[in-house]
Amino acid sequence: MTAGIVAITVPNSGGELPELAAWLRGEDELRGRVQVFDAVVVGVSSSSAAVFCRSLFAWLARGRGARVSLKVKRSGAAEELQLDFGAASDAEQVLGAVQGFLDQA
Repeated sequence: MTAGIVAITVPNSGGELPELAAWLRGEDELRGRVQVFDAVVVGVSSSSAAVFCRSLFAWLARGRGARVSLKVKRSGAAEELQLDFGAASDAEQVLGAVQGFLDQA
C-alpha cells in the first residue's frame, strides 16, 4: 500500500477551502491527515483513497458548481498526477486514477 499527499484547490473558492477541510476531517480515516494552506492537503493511501473520493464528491454534490483540481504525489516519488473535474464528474473514474497512481511502483 503506497501513501501519498493530495492537494485540492478550488478556483475562486472564497471561503470554501476551510469548509472542505472540515468536511473531510469528519471522515474517521482522514482525521488528523487534513490541513489547510493555499490548498487543502490530505495524506492518503491507496486504501483510504476511496473514503477521500466519496467524501470529496459528497461535498461537491451539496450544491457546489465548483470545479476542483487535485494534485497527487506519491511518497518518495517525483511524479505527480493532476486531475481537474467538477461535481458531475465520474467519482469512480477519479478514484481509479488516484488509486492506480498511488499503487504504481
